[in-house]
Amino acid sequence: MPDPTVREMLVAKIDELVGMTSRDLDEIRAVTDQLEPDRSQSCRVVLTMAKVILDEVQLRAAAGPIGEAT
Repeated sequence: MPDPTVREMLVAKIDELVGMTSRDLDEIRAVTDQLEPDRSQSCRVVLTMAKVILDEVQLRAAAGPIGEAT
């Protein structure tokens, strides 16, 4: 089995960090859900945006170099 490329190692690190951050966001959501309804809803909106951003980072990193056919 060939050694992983530097790019593959970087994408793996991004996956690891996104996973850790997603778990942190889940924990934050569990705590903020205990706040008053208006404040809780406001936090949920921001947490959802953060999750979408993390998904985008992960997808763009895995997609390959810009201009490279997939």
